[in-house]
Amino acid sequence: MRFPILAIVVAASAALPAGARALAFAPGEETVLAISYLGLPTGEGRISVGDPIGDLWPVTFQARTAGVAGFLDVREHLVCAWDAPTQLPRGSDLRAFELGDAHADSLHFDRAANVATVSVERRDRRREKTVAVPPGAQDLTGAFMWLRLQPLEMGERHQIPVLTGSKLFELTAEVVGRRAVRTPAGTFDTVEVRVHLELAGQFQSRRDIQLWFSDDPRHVLVRVEADLALGGIVAELERYHPGQALAAADRRD
Repeated sequence: MRFPILAIVVAASAALPAGARALAFAPGEETVLAISYLGLPTGEGRISVGDPIGDLWPVTFQARTAGVAGFLDVREHLVCAWDAPTQLPRGSDLRAFELGDAHADSLHFDRAANVATVSVERRDRRREKTVAVPPGAQDLTGAFMWLRLQPLEMGERHQIPVLTGSKLFELTAEVVGRRAVRTPAGTFDTVEVRVHLELAGQFQSRRDIQLWFSDDPRHVLVRVEADLALGGIVAELERYHPGQALAAADRRD
């Protein structure tokens, strides 16, 4: 399962784990980012947190190109099912049209058996593969969710096993600085995190991806810079709407 290109720059949303240090988000939260490609306005990315279904928190990522760079036709809709007590994704479903490539991908983790089933549909063909994964393995969506929940103190370094497609690798994230960042939504004090990914093809990153989160317990995604093989992508916070915290009794349902 290939992680969608625009979702790379908007996937730093998170879910509520049991005993979290703070409510980094809540149902109803929505983050909207303005995306540019090679310095040109390209489109919009949207992250929304839906109502919990038992222990599962549905997190939806939507992205599409528009504006002067709309000739790069990218449309993506990804839904990740995040398991709150374990802080791990149970799976995700993606429908995407990326630069002429239409596909529907799904990923399901079997935590008891330590395997993941990956399927990809293109035109009339469907491929499925089962991959062995270590306990605690994430997909890219889940890894970025998990990252937002961390304290993000200076010098912190995290290594997370991540499955993308049938390839398992270790994602590395390091907190490297703090500074004020200006965006269309305003100026924010932020913490900067550099993330090393191992993607292939046109989605391969030529240097570490840089993420700037708000320097507060919410860790709202404020800015992203990704220098991919197909060109540089920047995402900046355009609008943010906080969610509504659930009562403890609601979280147990």
